[in-house]
Amino acid sequence: MNFALLALALAQAPLTAPSASPVAPAAASPASAASPAAASAAPAPPTGPAPLDWSSIPATVGAESLPPAQKVVLGRVLEESFCYCGCPHTLLGCLTGHAGCEHAPRMAALAARLAGLGLAASDIQRSLADYYASFDRPKRAKLDVTAFGPPLGDPAAPITIVEFSDFQCPFCKQFRSKLEAFVERNKGRVKLYYKPFPLQNHPRAMEAAEAAEWARDQGIFWAFHDALYENAKALDDDSLAALATRLGKDGEDLKKSLRDQRFRAKVVDAQAEARRAGLPGTPTLYFNGRRHLIPDFSDTILEFTVDDEEEWTKANGWKD
Repeated sequence: MNFALLALALAQAPLTAPSASPVAPAAASPASAASPAAASAAPAPPTGPAPLDWSSIPATVGAESLPPAQKVVLGRVLEESFCYCGCPHTLLGCLTGHAGCEHAPRMAALAARLAGLGLAASDIQRSLADYYASFDRPKRAKLDVTAFGPPLGDPAAPITIVEFSDFQCPFCKQFRSKLEAFVERNKGRVKLYYKPFPLQNHPRAMEAAEAAEWARDQGIFWAFHDALYENAKALDDDSLAALATRLGKDGEDLKKSLRDQRFRAKVVDAQAEARRAGLPGTPTLYFNGRRHLIPDFSDTILEFTVDDEEEWTKANGWKD
């Protein structure tokens, strides 16, 4: 299927065509009233498409929970987007006439979720197109995690999540506990690797990233990682060294590593890799090299995309 078809929507078009304005008929002249040809030539009044029958949409899509305006947006997406199963139907046609399709209800539920976030129809269609196209192997980034272990979670888990993050990024800090809890709940399914992407506008982000790589080398990465986020305003050399000491390591060696920039090249290489992989900011997640493109980091969407990754991996593509 050509996923570009999913994005071919005009966001400002109404869901249904407007009806013609009522106009009082002019009194017919005797000649026109007596002329059958003239009567037959009168155009029929324009009509728009029938309103969408929401009762035909599976409850699992979640359309009924949407406010009226966003329900209209979802209706446009269902009518104009094509199901990623590869059939020749629109998403609405697949939902209502292709009962065996397992994909349409999931795709529609994702569209409803995005509509609930307030996205316009064109933005939802673009997000859907980008999301499903991102599963293609050529679009997946090749990320090297050999020097960035151990992972959080089961090392044998089939789905590798790579997070690029910044210890001074407030969004990364907010997301950290949610992501770690998600990994904990999905033991055996996913494992998480952390890779640094310190932002230039955060004055101690680079030093914090270097210190974290020192901690990784010392075998205390995850404890050090959590403490850095919990004390994001205490990232001067002395505070970092004190943290290392509290965790049973040589704080003075950490300070020396920062002075010598012992781990600077490793951090810079990780940043370059992230840029090549299309990183737009922090935090950014990759699932087996596939960048997470949905503008939603909730547990619901993380679970959704892991389910999709498992299906895609098992079938080596989407099941028909």
